[in-house]
Amino acid sequence: MDTIREWWGAIMAATGLGIWLVRLEGSSKTALREVARLEKQLDADRQAISETRKEQNEMLREMRADIKRLLERSGPARD
Repeated sequence: MDTIREWWGAIMAATGLGIWLVRLEGSSKTALREVARLEKQLDADRQAISETRKEQNEMLREMRADIKRLLERSGPARD
């Protein structure tokens, strides 16, 4: 019984350290899952932005062609 009283502080410290390590592991796993989720979301966002940019470029190409046709119809430029 005296041995337990002597080592009580060390036993409690070791137990506390073990619990802290288990919680740390759980937190790190949660963080890694969140990072993976955010990476997937970022990839999806990049893909969506790329598609939107392609659509906008096509629309601008069409608008330039329309403006060019309108300018050609209006005749020569007057100074």
